Amino acid sequence: MRRLKNLNIRKSIEQNKLVYSENWFDKFDTITIYLFFTWAFLTPFLVYFNPYRDKSKTGIEFYLFFIFSFYSLYVIYRKATEKHLTKITSKYNKEENKLLINEYCEKKGFEKHRNSGNLIIYNNLNYLAINSRFQTSRIFILDKNDIYLTIIKENQKMNIPVLFSQISLKRDIKKLCQ
Repeated sequence: MRRLKNLNIRKSIEQNKLVYSENWFDKFDTITIYLFFTWAFLTPFLVYFNPYRDKSKTGIEFYLFFIFSFYSLYVIYRKATEKHLTKITSKYNKEENKLLINEYCEKKGFEKHRNSGNLIIYNNLNYLAINSRFQTSRIFILDKNDIYLTIIKENQKMNIPVLFSQISLKRDIKKLCQ
């Protein structure tokens, strides 16, 4: 799990994103991902619009290149919004929401990391991780009848953001709370 040193729950709710002390490696990792995927996004355009390229030899590989380009743009977007909290308003109070989230996460087989006060964190092992230390964390912050949630991931080399599982988590929690 990524270290959430000095996580400020009040400020996180006010700013609608996780507010914690990041170490230098997290900042370096973010810059590296931005640079790498920006380069991956721009490369197909540079190759395709090269004035010296023989345009008669344009094959399907150029168009597949563009699919990778838009995938890279999505990774940049997800990295920029990785710490953004999704707000779900529930018809239940804080204690009932806590119970629903705990039941849901236990049913899905996630490992409980923290369950105290307004903060609930569940982890599960990354499928491609070599070491069990690298996990995906589902973070829930409870406030009255509102649930704020996000997913962050830790990997061996680069902390690539979670790309699609936050969509299903949000949908499932909305169903539980309606």
